Amino acid sequence: MKVQLGSELTKITSTRLWWLLLLAMCALTTGFGTFLVYAALHAPASPLRLDSPDKIVLLYNLPVGIAYVFPLALGVIVVTQEYNSRTIVPTLLGEPRRHLVLGAKLLTGSGVAFVYGVVSVGLSAAVTAGMLSAQGIDPHLADSRVVGALLGSVAVLTLWGTIGVAIGALVRNQVVAIVGILLITRFLEPMARMGAARAGYPQLGSYLPGGAGDAASGGTVIDAAAGIDTSSPLLGFLVLGVYTVVLAVLGQVRFNRYEAS
Repeated sequence: MKVQLGSELTKITSTRLWWLLLLAMCALTTGFGTFLVYAALHAPASPLRLDSPDKIVLLYNLPVGIAYVFPLALGVIVVTQEYNSRTIVPTLLGEPRRHLVLGAKLLTGSGVAFVYGVVSVGLSAAVTAGMLSAQGIDPHLADSRVVGALLGSVAVLTLWGTIGVAIGALVRNQVVAIVGILLITRFLEPMARMGAARAGYPQLGSYLPGGAGDAASGGTVIDAAAGIDTSSPLLGFLVLGVYTVVLAVLGQVRFNRYEAS
């Protein structure tokens, strides 16, 4: 397993894609976070309030709310790039125990996603806290609720990397997988969550993957817009964990059936 992990890590870090995705993720979260903080400070009609840790957490959790597609896409690419470049054949011939191969990919995808989470959450929090401090507003970084939310955000983004690897093992085709996750995460699920909220059942959105991730992190601006109560991070982690395990098992079944020839 140690050799396989080293091989998978080399495959990721030998290309520019992993750090280009990280740069794009950080640019999105810090840029949008700057806009939201500025709006909350200067726009009288802004629904965002900065008078308590519970409200400020919504700003700190931006990477989970709007950028989880980046570690998800990275996880997909960890598997699908091998099918796309046909390097999957020598990989499986070199290590015929396929559960070890996919296990190494899952661990590697999770590890890189963890780095994504630490960097993006840390940078986004630093920018937000700096802007609040400059205006004389307590950023509440030492508050236990904020610390818990930041740690939860990193954990959620790590899980999204694992889910991405599982989806890559299921779908195999890189274009189909990437287009599919963009369609679901950027359009279908947000519409479903907003629809459930308008129908009077906002909590149903917490059982969708993105909604579960938002709840696990302690809430995001999307939850605030939909009027969803995010008082149960544990439930969010349980739901997202179930998605992770189920997809990983299905991915392993599909991965085992690939004919290396």
